[in-house]
Amino acid sequence: MKILYFSPHPHLKLQASTGYGTHMREMIRAFEELGHEVKFFIGGETKSSPTPSVQSDSPQTNLWKSLLKRFVPHIVWETIKDAQLIRTDNQRGQVLERMCLDFAPDVIYERSHYGMASGVMIAQKLGIHHVLEVNSPNVQERIQLSGTSWLSGKAKKADNYIFSQSDHVLTVSTRLAEMLDIPAVSKDWSVTPNAIRPGQELQESETKTRSDLGINESTFLVGFIGSIFEWHGVDLLIDAIGFLRAKNVNVSALIVGDGVIKDDLIQQSQTLGIKNHIVWTGTVPHDQIHGLGKLCDCLIMPKTNMYGSPVKIFEYALCHKPVIAPDASPVREVMENNAHGLIVPPDASEITRAIVHLKNNSQLGAEYANNWRQKVLCQHTWKQNAAVALVRFTNFETRN
Repeated sequence: MKILYFSPHPHLKLQASTGYGTHMREMIRAFEELGHEVKFFIGGETKSSPTPSVQSDSPQTNLWKSLLKRFVPHIVWETIKDAQLIRTDNQRGQVLERMCLDFAPDVIYERSHYGMASGVMIAQKLGIHHVLEVNSPNVQERIQLSGTSWLSGKAKKADNYIFSQSDHVLTVSTRLAEMLDIPAVSKDWSVTPNAIRPGQELQESETKTRSDLGINESTFLVGFIGSIFEWHGVDLLIDAIGFLRAKNVNVSALIVGDGVIKDDLIQQSQTLGIKNHIVWTGTVPHDQIHGLGKLCDCLIMPKTNMYGSPVKIFEYALCHKPVIAPDASPVREVMENNAHGLIVPPDASEITRAIVHLKNNSQLGAEYANNWRQKVLCQHTWKQNAAVALVRFTNFETRN
């Protein structure tokens, strides 16, 4: 089968180190491992983009933007941004159509983005099957981050149109599908949580020891791996470590990754007097994260949103360490509390209790780690997700 992987988002890049980059790369790899021929069009890749809309702005353009933001009402500014996105979507559609005519794909596999409908429109125009991957409530998320525009309603209608016209809609959680009313409007719908590629933990370019990082061998080490954003709750982990150190409990934290609030969190650790008990690695190559995770006694994701499927908890399984996961419906959809790990509310006191429980019950923690690893390896691989995406089209004649 010939698959054209399409991401119309004007900023997402295939080689990004964040979760979305992993998701895109692994799905493309999984399609290829299943024997399919894959070409891709990633809208945020400026080098290959045929349109000027995704090129970096000049200093003069940035100056004009700053002046406009200062004097133009916010809703007008957001409407201008939405209008530009619509133009970009039209340009993306033209490129996608040319690629389809040249490649003749059987399926367009699209990673959805706010208000961009060119993928399903070109699929319908050319009689190509269309699969839509939905990772977030695009319209709601856009309004929360940037505010409304006069075109927000148009974007909502575009989303509903795409959900109803795609041949197969995939969401990362049931909760997300329910938020978007996808079960009621989609022709066909499945849940494909995030996943792992078995063996990826073995492809390490460098192995570090605790000694290399200045971490005492006797300390109970709690690890966090990922981008450091406010919504990931790393501040809650630091609070928990601070409380336990104040009680003379021998615990430390290893924070693998970087992010916009890292400096604030370092200051938080200094204020709590635990600067020497929080180790920061900064950004590391993806092929080193599992080795760092294996240095820890447990791994944690303190917080997540109500609809997303956190890729961290799946990759943690490959480190073979017990996991403390956030209490959210997408997490409970894949993990069972006290069987695959500990699921706790995003609260420093609850996280503190979970750390102490694992510290005092190492055998139970090992059982959690084994159970979670086995479930992930059996049920949550990228290759399985790719197969689900294409299951309706395995034996078909291309539409006319």
